Amino acid sequence: MNPQFPVNRVEMEFSQWKAREERLGTLFSITPAENRSLLAEKLRQFDRIRTKYRSSKNIEEQHTLRILKMEIQRMSKQLYPSLISRILRKIITSTQNQLSLRSEAKKDERNFNSLNEEVQRIGFPDLSEKLKNLIDKEQENFNIPLSYCINEKEKITHTLSFSKNAEGHFELDGFKSSLQNNSRPEDSREYYFKNALENNFKLNEAYNLLSGRSVEHNQSWFQLDFNDRDASGSYHLKEFRNEYAYDLEKTLKAIPLKEISNTYEMEKLKNALRQGDSVSAVLIKNGRENQIYIEANPQFRSLNIYDRHFRKIQKASSKNQAAAFPKKSVQKGIKSKLQP
Repeated sequence: MNPQFPVNRVEMEFSQWKAREERLGTLFSITPAENRSLLAEKLRQFDRIRTKYRSSKNIEEQHTLRILKMEIQRMSKQLYPSLISRILRKIITSTQNQLSLRSEAKKDERNFNSLNEEVQRIGFPDLSEKLKNLIDKEQENFNIPLSYCINEKEKITHTLSFSKNAEGHFELDGFKSSLQNNSRPEDSREYYFKNALENNFKLNEAYNLLSGRSVEHNQSWFQLDFNDRDASGSYHLKEFRNEYAYDLEKTLKAIPLKEISNTYEMEKLKNALRQGDSVSAVLIKNGRENQIYIEANPQFRSLNIYDRHFRKIQKASSKNQAAAFPKKSVQKGIKSKLQP
């Protein structure tokens, strides 16, 4: 938006009333000039708008308010020819509008606080100042962009989308995340994470999904399918429900990990994997400790396993698996990587 032409909130509210007036005229074939009740409602709305923005420093809004004041005076004389009636009405209306605006201000404050808490709960940094400024502009919808580097190779960009609901309060519709890889530009990915009660992915989970890893929510595992797009070009989000029978704990116990012997470390490991993290762990092999990285792989009911250089450990046959992890139960856990 051009800063030389700030939003005229008075004009926007006037336009909203105009649209409502036209709808009523279409439905009932009436106009304020012909219908006293409609004209009285129009006067109430114009009074409310003038009271709401009378302290505005916006030059355009001040100019619109002066025109609005003249229109209010004209309608007031038409509806209330008596000077005494107009004075009494002005006193009563002024008090009512002040009370109404205080009530609206409290609702707006609650709306702002709720949005701000929701944004931070997802994992975004403090955007309260930007959020407050955009809400105050009274637009029907707005976006907040945000970008930062994850590491030397990766940069992520988020765009948060907000819009007004039927009650006139703002809601977070969702956020689009774009992950760019500087060393492999062709691997850049983006996905719109819709704000839904059942699956509100957090920021770190969004990054993990875009990185190709799986995330657990409400006893279901989710993974983006980068080989499948819908009609709009968005990646398909695969879901593996509880009945798919991916047992993360059982799969972890099939591998001789040092963390398994410590209940606290085991829980920490499972929680990180459920969030989609690539987790550092210690593999006990031939009595020696080896650093590895593991990721949940619900599709094949297994784990992705990497060495300390983050090279994937390949297993071509059950014989190689047994050699890599000399433990009977390991073969069963790894075999599922090759069988869906």
